[in-house]
Amino acid sequence: MLVLRVAVLLLLGAATAPSQQTPIESADKVPVLEAVRNRFDHRLLRFVPPPPLVPPTGRAQVQELYMDQILDHYNPNDKRTWKQRYFARSDLYQPGGPVFIFIGGEGQESAGSLMDYTLFITYLAENFGAKTYDLEHRFYGKSHPLPDLTTASLQYLSADQALADLAYFIEYLTETGGIVQGQQIVVFGGSYPGNLAAWARYKYPHLIRAAISSSAPVHAKADFIEYMEVVGRSMTTKAGQWCFDNVKKATDRIVQLLQTAAGYQQVRDTFRVGSDLVAKLDLDAFFETLSGPFAHAVQYNRDSTPQSTSNIKYICSFMSGNLTPDQAMAKLANLVLGKNNIPGIYYDWSYRSSITGLQNTAYTQDGEGIYGSSRQWIYQTCSEFGYYQTYSAGDTPFPKGFYDVSYNYQLCKDVYGTSFDKDEINAAVKRTNLFFGDRAPDVTNVFFLNGNIDPWYPLGILGNLSRNAPAVLIDGGSHCADMDYPNAMNDSPYISAAHTKVFDFLRNVLLEEPNSDPGAI
Repeated sequence: MLVLRVAVLLLLGAATAPSQQTPIESADKVPVLEAVRNRFDHRLLRFVPPPPLVPPTGRAQVQELYMDQILDHYNPNDKRTWKQRYFARSDLYQPGGPVFIFIGGEGQESAGSLMDYTLFITYLAENFGAKTYDLEHRFYGKSHPLPDLTTASLQYLSADQALADLAYFIEYLTETGGIVQGQQIVVFGGSYPGNLAAWARYKYPHLIRAAISSSAPVHAKADFIEYMEVVGRSMTTKAGQWCFDNVKKATDRIVQLLQTAAGYQQVRDTFRVGSDLVAKLDLDAFFETLSGPFAHAVQYNRDSTPQSTSNIKYICSFMSGNLTPDQAMAKLANLVLGKNNIPGIYYDWSYRSSITGLQNTAYTQDGEGIYGSSRQWIYQTCSEFGYYQTYSAGDTPFPKGFYDVSYNYQLCKDVYGTSFDKDEINAAVKRTNLFFGDRAPDVTNVFFLNGNIDPWYPLGILGNLSRNAPAVLIDGGSHCADMDYPNAMNDSPYISAAHTKVFDFLRNVLLEEPNSDPGAI
C-alpha cells in the first residue's frame, strides 16, 4: 500500500515563500508551488496512523531499537550489513500470548503505531496478550542500508529484500529472546505492507502463523486507470453528482482555453502558472497536480473528520454551486492554490520542477529524501509495481489525453536512468505478479480486507480464496480504514463487522494447534 506521511495536498497553511513575478518572466526565477512539490503524494499508498482516540495513558512502553541486517539476502558473497530500525512493546504481553509484527512500508515508522488507542493491532494485542513489534522498511525512515539514494543503491530496495528482512528479523528476535520457541507470529500490514503481509505468509509459512492484509494492491499493473475511476465514483457517492460535474466542468474549460493564445494566458493567470504550459509533459504534470486533492481525499477519506483534507465532502465543498465553466475553473484554482492564490505572483508548475527534486539522491535530516519518500517509492513502482494512476481512459472528471502511462515511463527514465523504459517496467510488473501469485496466491491463514471507496481496491483480493483465506469488501471503506483503533462512536457498522471477523479469524487461528487447519470463520 499505495505514503505516506502523506503531505496535505492543499495549501491552506504555510507554503513556499513566493516572489513577485509576472507571467512572462523566466520560469527559472519563479518558486515551485507546494502543490507541485506534493504532486506525487497520492501515488504513495502510505498509511499514516491517526492520532490516538484519547490522550496517551502513559502505560505504553514502546522502545526504539536497531538490529544488524543483511544488505543483499540473495548474494551470499556480499557480507555487508546495516542497521535496521524497529519498535517493540511488551507490556501487553501475557504468558503464552502470540507475537504481532506490524510491517513498515513506504515511509518512516514511529512509536505511535504501537501506542494505545491508535491502531487495531493494539486492540488485538490487548485482547490476545501479544508482544508487538513494528519493523521499518529498508531505505525508509532511519533504516538506511546505504548512505545515499542513487539508482545503484536503490537496486537493493525491493519487496523480495524486504520480505527477507522480515524473516531475518524473526530469526533475530528468536535468538535474542524476543520470541520464544513455539510462539505464534502474526504479521499485519496495510497498503503496500498489506502485500508484504500476505506474501510473507506465502513465502515463510514455517515462520508466520497468519497475516492480516488490509487494502493490499497485490495485482501489479502499469496503466492503473481504475484508480481515478474510483476517485470519480466516490466523489459522486459521498458528496454528490454535482462534485464530479463541477470538477469536470473546470477541467473541460481548461482544455478548451488552451486552444487559443488568449485562453492559454487565462489559464496561466487563473492558476498562477509562471512556467510554460505547452509541452505534453508539462501539461500532464499540471493535470496530475489538479487531481491531487481529490485523489488524496478519496484515498484517505474519514467521515469522522468532516473539516479535513482527508474528507471527500469537505474537498468537494470547495467546488459547490451552480457554476459556469469559468467559475468552476476559478474554484478549482482556489482549492489547489489556497493561500498562494495571490494576484501577480506566479509559480513553477513544470514537469522539470518535479523531477529535479526526485533526482536528488541525498537523505535529508529527517532520514527521507528531499521529496519525503517519493524517490524511493517511485523507484519501486518503476522496478516492481507500476501502479500509475492515469486517466487516459474510464469515467473520471479529468481530461483524457493527459497524464497517461507514457508520462510515467518517461519519468522513470528521467529520474532513474534510461534502462527504466516501457519494456523494462512492464517486464517488472509481470515478474511481480508471477513471483507472488497475483490475485490467487496459494495461501492459508491470510485475511484480506478492502474498502469499496478506496481507489486501490480494484487491485486487491475481493473474494475468499479458500475457507481459511477469507476476504471482506467493506462498504464505504476507504484506504486502510479497518486498521484504525475501534471507535463505537464513529465506526460504520461495516467497519465494526470487519473488525469482528478479523477478531474471530485470529481467535480460530491462534487457539488451534500450530499445524492444524483453523477452518472457515
